Amino acid sequence: MKNNRSRTYTYLIGGIVGALVGVAAAYLLEEVGEMEGEESPLNRKNLSKVGLGTISLLYSLVGKGKGRGKGLRRTK
Repeated sequence: MKNNRSRTYTYLIGGIVGALVGVAAAYLLEEVGEMEGEESPLNRKNLSKVGLGTISLLYSLVGKGKGRGKGLRRTK
């Protein structure tokens, strides 16, 4: 039971921190664009690039060691 509670807190804290980092990144991108007098860098093309890059980064982090030997577990 403690393990599940610990996981829940980990996911909750990770989600909140991730959301805060995302909002801060969007704010900074918007401010930099305004400071330089340029058009906002937050358009569909750039957002899709960032989104796909994030997904591929997360997939590479999570996918390490998965898919080898389908169903076989390593024993110590």
